[in-house]
Amino acid sequence: MFSLPEAAQLRADMTISELKHAIKALDEQLHACILDYSINETLLKRAEFFDQLLTLLWQQQGFDSNNLSLNAVGGYGRKTLHPYSDIDICIIHSNALSTEDGDKVGAFLTALWDLNLDLGHGVRSLNDTFSACKDDITIATSHLEIRHICGNSEHEQQVLQAMYADKLWSSQSFFSAKHQEQQLRHQKAGGTAYSIEPNLKNSPGGIRDIQTLTWISRKHFNAADMHGVRSQGFFSNDEYAELIECQNILFRVRFALHQVAGRSENRLLLQYQADVAKMMGFGEGSSLGEGGNIAIEKMMRQLFRVMKRIRELNQLLMAYFERAILPKNHTEPLVLNEQFEIVDNHIHVRHDDVFIDRTQILALFELIAEHHEQIVGITPEALRLLRQVRRRLMADLQDFQACREKFVAIFNNHRGLGLALTLMHQHGILSSYLPQWRQIVGQMQFDLFHAYTVDEHTHKVVQNVLRYAHTKPDGAVDSATRLASEIYQKMSNKSSLLFGALFHDLAKGRGGDHSELGAVDALHFARYHGLKQSQQQLVSWLVEQHLLMSVTSQRMDIYDPDVVQRFAKQVGTQTRLDALYCLTIADIQATNVDLWNDWKAALIRDLYFATRNVLRSGGENVLQLRTIVREHKQEALGLMQLDDNGAQAVKEVWKQLPISFFSHAEADDIARYSKALVAHKANLPNADNPFDTLIVIDDTVVKGCSDVFVYTQDRAGLFVKLFKTLSALKISVKQAQISRTKDGYVVESFKILDFDEKPIDSQSRRELIINKLKSVLDNNAKPPKQRLSRQHQSFDNQPNVEFLYSRHSTRSLISVSALDTHEFMDKVASAFRELDLNIHSATISSVGERADNVFLVSNSQGQQLDQSEQQALSNLLINRINDEQAAVGEFEI
Repeated sequence: MFSLPEAAQLRADMTISELKHAIKALDEQLHACILDYSINETLLKRAEFFDQLLTLLWQQQGFDSNNLSLNAVGGYGRKTLHPYSDIDICIIHSNALSTEDGDKVGAFLTALWDLNLDLGHGVRSLNDTFSACKDDITIATSHLEIRHICGNSEHEQQVLQAMYADKLWSSQSFFSAKHQEQQLRHQKAGGTAYSIEPNLKNSPGGIRDIQTLTWISRKHFNAADMHGVRSQGFFSNDEYAELIECQNILFRVRFALHQVAGRSENRLLLQYQADVAKMMGFGEGSSLGEGGNIAIEKMMRQLFRVMKRIRELNQLLMAYFERAILPKNHTEPLVLNEQFEIVDNHIHVRHDDVFIDRTQILALFELIAEHHEQIVGITPEALRLLRQVRRRLMADLQDFQACREKFVAIFNNHRGLGLALTLMHQHGILSSYLPQWRQIVGQMQFDLFHAYTVDEHTHKVVQNVLRYAHTKPDGAVDSATRLASEIYQKMSNKSSLLFGALFHDLAKGRGGDHSELGAVDALHFARYHGLKQSQQQLVSWLVEQHLLMSVTSQRMDIYDPDVVQRFAKQVGTQTRLDALYCLTIADIQATNVDLWNDWKAALIRDLYFATRNVLRSGGENVLQLRTIVREHKQEALGLMQLDDNGAQAVKEVWKQLPISFFSHAEADDIARYSKALVAHKANLPNADNPFDTLIVIDDTVVKGCSDVFVYTQDRAGLFVKLFKTLSALKISVKQAQISRTKDGYVVESFKILDFDEKPIDSQSRRELIINKLKSVLDNNAKPPKQRLSRQHQSFDNQPNVEFLYSRHSTRSLISVSALDTHEFMDKVASAFRELDLNIHSATISSVGERADNVFLVSNSQGQQLDQSEQQALSNLLINRINDEQAAVGEFEI
């Protein structure tokens, strides 16, 4: 039995300082004993402690007990008081407050604030309390749980009598308000609790879903808790036990989260998960990284299972409550077959023995897909039977040939698959059908790139693909989605793409390359389900290569004909290209909506069209570099519309520029940069510009990004100075190209996005960026260093260095991937400088918390790096990146 420590014992003569120590002693005791007592007892004891404390302070004021009362409401009223939850109280007075009583109430509240309590309070007359409850459903809800602490005890009963009567809120209006409130809350959470950082209170399946059931039960059925609802036959003993068990687990996790965070926090953020898992008794795991954290993994899987069960039970009971509270005339059932019918837009079972034949489970969802325009969900009776049979399954459903046929039929129904798949996912049928899916349910992805668990991400990918069927190309939000919709709607083999989307990540967490392992699983599935050989090959290939297009577009120069030709060879056919493009867009958009932008869309779209041209021409007629340069020059001259003197001036400037300047930039970029260079050189010399630096940020948005163009004298450390200054300005560099001129200058082109992941949209912002860059380049201001973010501190910084195929006989192509910190480029550049290497170009990209960058370099003799030089560079880069350096203060802009 839990007992208060001696330091937490309260006395009438205690000072505010002593009361603070008592509160601290209580919470320390609860923290140490979180696993020793039931969570309900722990929360109850904390609430009772504060009852004593508030009573003590109340009595010190000498209130008139006939006129005033102190009452707990909300969670405190339920006696479920978490460590940093608000202490919600209402002070009610029968008659108008005298000046003396008003001063006493103020003194009482001041004492509570002096204790640093998170206080939610209201001071109202009895009539004003009724009015507030009538006007505000939130206040009304909290007063359903009013509990007398001190003073006039009749106030509690008067409020409860008013709340349970229909004068303030009828049962029908209260239910409708809480039901709508829950729907909006679920919608705000994206309809899922399966995010990497779930909200324990407000996500679907969170604590609010249980509280909503309790509030409705109190209001309509006059039931004190869910035990009272059980006695009225709304759910079974097993369902009641399941709900209470799930509630206790949620309460315990929330209690631990409050203790770890040191504040009222409902989101289980990445930075808290390891400590919460340890406090919950799951042990200690490895630090976050590709290997994940076993303790966190175990805790989160249990948590997601709990929240899924709560959401399901909430759906079940809310449906029964709606029938009891909002009775309506039922429409005539639409009979579908001997087993199922549609009742009020919900599929319903016609007898209780329907699922004795296990194939009827898949038949249920096949009918949902077929009649999706008439169905919005499953009746509570059907859901209850489905939950019961799900527990009794002794083998995978796909063992049955009839189930396999129905599963394929569901995926062939592209119009109705969305609803059917969502319900199969929500109610655990995908886990019962696919053993691979069962392994990834609730599986965490330990990075900042993925916002959802593996199963929820996969569900969203399939839904994104299905959305292309309903998206009008002219109504899509970006060019990539418009193109995906156009392609998908013309595809003749949609099912293969959908199966590829279903399997693309199902091998995650098994060790090894999930793409390769998943391709084997997908091929076995396709054969086992009787798909055509061409479909088998396409599904398997899509799973194995589902990252190919995104990696190529973000790591390679997609405007290099050789890169496109190699990519085209890997793809092979237009059918594969179409399917891969749609899967790539759907995959990225389902990973983290905050990381999808026009720049990525433009890159993938351009790669698609370039590859399509290669495939259409047989892959044999790729233009040579000099031909591309000649065409770019001619087109740029045409865009500039110069007279003879102007054209000659441009050509003189061009003589000094390297061929890569013309091959990497498109004609409109070349025209814009060339005009700026001609004008710049016409105004030289300039004593205020000793390094002959030109910086241009055009107001034209190209491919979803802004351009920064820099022309300046070549010198050591130039590239990293530019990069670090942009970082300090909260600018993200999406791509960078470097070219050296024949007369000792450098031209550098950056594709950038502002702090909000959008192009630079104001002239003042552009001027600020230019001035800061010039202060570093021309006035030798020191580039800033910035602190490693708190989020990054939890992640593994193990770098990966890889030498890639280079088409340049005198250049080496190297990929360097590591934690994306503001010191990353400095460390890379210092390694290049130490080995006296030349940087000819760089492709900058960030994926989640990692920088994934590709550099084109040569040695001091201007040649490719040999094996020994490659090994020396690789070792040096790994050592430099792994070198722990003390972080310095952030550069103030």
